[in-house]
Amino acid sequence: MRPKILTAGSINMDLMMYNVEKIPRLGESAYCRDYEYASGGKASNQALALARMGAVSFLAGRVGNDRNGRQLVEQLEKAGVDTRYVIVDADHSTGLSTMNVNKRGEYFSVLAPGANNYIRTEDIKKALSENRFDMVVLQLEMPLETVYQTYEIAKAQGIPVFLDAGPAMSIPLKRFSGIFAISPNEAETEALTGIAPDSEKHIQEAAEWLYQAVAPEYVILKLGRRGALLYDGSHMSLIEAYPVEAVDSTAAGDTFGAAFAVQYCQGAKMDDAVRFANAAAAVCVTRKGGYPSIPCRDEAEEFYGRVRCQDRECITK
Repeated sequence: MRPKILTAGSINMDLMMYNVEKIPRLGESAYCRDYEYASGGKASNQALALARMGAVSFLAGRVGNDRNGRQLVEQLEKAGVDTRYVIVDADHSTGLSTMNVNKRGEYFSVLAPGANNYIRTEDIKKALSENRFDMVVLQLEMPLETVYQTYEIAKAQGIPVFLDAGPAMSIPLKRFSGIFAISPNEAETEALTGIAPDSEKHIQEAAEWLYQAVAPEYVILKLGRRGALLYDGSHMSLIEAYPVEAVDSTAAGDTFGAAFAVQYCQGAKMDDAVRFANAAAAVCVTRKGGYPSIPCRDEAEEFYGRVRCQDRECITK
């Protein structure tokens, strides 16, 4: 059965700059080889990835009454995302992000949130009152109070909430107490915990810190080329990444979260869901762009069938 999943949060137009030679210092300029406009925003990417992974995917958020907003909604609908809870904001522009990608596929971004800054709890509450969802996926690219309140409403309804804890920022975590899963990447982990996950010891310390601070069912640290760490308060497992040549990691975290959510909702064990999420993210990073890089379920399953990872070792068929 296809799980019904709501994503709430950001919808952006991305200006993608590829092969950026270096991160410039103040007063410097840096060059890139090529650029393009692409659909993006963490929630938008997640909703599209959920649809491609086979979920009945709903998105709640805001866009401006402008060309970018219309284009983004149209692309989401073509991908199978239900956008009935995406509000057109007549007073604010659609969010815009510049994504700067270096030769290793790593990126940094600058975001103008626009209409995303005006997403209200009431916008999302309507979706939750009119539907029964199997999971809610949240991130931090909308007002923090809206994130907190959405979690509290979903929790009261007994809906598991997956928090993709980005972008990187230090925030009070107490109101996320008891959440199903919190899943930051490396930079987000350091921002939340003050611990850079740059060694096995520090990775474990960061996971334990988050578990103590939030008391979630699971901590899932996204560790890029090193894979993902899964921690439930008693057992900690480092699930290795798949060795691929990365081109662009922009949508990797969003793809990971979506693939995990669908697998979990369909009854997969936690570690197997994380392994499949690693596989989907591995396919994603071999391609350019936000939306264009996100694989469909068949592509992720084909890759997963060829290469399977176990804790601390990869086995290729």
